[in-house]
Amino acid sequence: MFEKSFNYPADYDRRAEEMLNFAFDKVPYYREHWAKYDIGRDKPVDERFAALPILTKAAMRQYFPAGAVPDGMDIDAGLENDEIEYTFTSGTTGDKVINLWHQPWWHAAEMDSWKLNPNLAKLTYPPKQATLASSLNVGISCEEDLPMDHRIMGNLLYLNEKQNIICWKRSHFDRMAKELDEYRPTVLEANPSLLAKLAFWSLDTGRKLYCPDVITFTYELPSVIHLAAIEKAFGAPMVSSYGTTETGFVMDTCECGRYHQNIPWTRIEFLPLKKEYGGPDLGRLIVTNFGNPWAVMLRFDVGDLVRIHKGPDCDCGISRGFICDTIEGRVSNSTFTTSGGLVTTAMTDRAVSAVPGVREYDLSQTDRKSYVLTLEIKGDEKAAKDAAMAAMLDLYGADADVKVEFSPRLLPGPAGKYKRTHTEFEFDEWALTEGEFIIA
Repeated sequence: MFEKSFNYPADYDRRAEEMLNFAFDKVPYYREHWAKYDIGRDKPVDERFAALPILTKAAMRQYFPAGAVPDGMDIDAGLENDEIEYTFTSGTTGDKVINLWHQPWWHAAEMDSWKLNPNLAKLTYPPKQATLASSLNVGISCEEDLPMDHRIMGNLLYLNEKQNIICWKRSHFDRMAKELDEYRPTVLEANPSLLAKLAFWSLDTGRKLYCPDVITFTYELPSVIHLAAIEKAFGAPMVSSYGTTETGFVMDTCECGRYHQNIPWTRIEFLPLKKEYGGPDLGRLIVTNFGNPWAVMLRFDVGDLVRIHKGPDCDCGISRGFICDTIEGRVSNSTFTTSGGLVTTAMTDRAVSAVPGVREYDLSQTDRKSYVLTLEIKGDEKAAKDAAMAAMLDLYGADADVKVEFSPRLLPGPAGKYKRTHTEFEFDEWALTEGEFIIA
């Protein structure tokens, strides 16, 4: 764990220790299943955490949400008085989890995360906001075209009500552009792949788009390809927010593009990968949340890889908390070179971004040396194929068997998100990580 290579407030360890003791004393799941792993309250808090299991979604599906609710909190009463509600994370069967949603906790954590970026810090919270995302992830879902006033809730305008973007027509793009002009949001929050489609439409048609004060990205890993198109079409400052439904707002990017920890609300552990897979600078994140009265999450495996920032400070001036240079994508979406080295989604993305005209892609590794790259492009297919082949051989190995194909329209998966890289064979995720772990 590299956490202590960074600087933390004086009360940080105390808060983590209090959270741990509270979980063992007051929270059913941890008291019944994890207390036996505690090495003792007289031991250093980092050692106590490291001795515990890692919480996975499989365990959550079996014991949560009730198991994470502290003694004395009544779920039925909380639902009845609208203090909480059930929420269902999107994803494949293996990713779906039922959680309890407590809006005040979510808003408070988001507000503190804004302090990590000056473009957000200067705004009034909550902002006048437009959101562009799959309705499977957030907002209002309807296959009929809803008028604008039916998609405004409080300070939020939901630009999309469709579950599948295959339903988007030219009129849908025009509607989004007109509504941005009329609503004039301070913040545009977006799934980056969906906002990129609006950006590409703008660049293709010459239709200028309203520029908000800030664009924030969430819901998925932003592609370099899409960030470039969005910046060209909008010209607004861009911030990537990193978090999960379970753990809230974990990190935000600063003006330098690095990810900084939302210290008041999270404890982050970094588990480096083995050297042959990119460690010790590349590793996976384990997150403990603070401050949620309805759901205690200890050592939650968010399932993502990050590249740690080597220096204690960032050029932005933030000198406290965990810092990483990049989010590299989900561990489960990793692919491998022909010699067995790990390739993250972000590594593939950076390579594919050099292909002229590419707008979306899908990379499938079918066996240890075979790859199929499907491209959605605008432009010369031959030039794109030549560039893609060169990029893939350079990334995966000169002996790689690469096929480059084209599709007129690549669509997101059943969760409304793109899974751009994947293998068609199983591999042991935890075998990539340095050390031994107890997996709940």
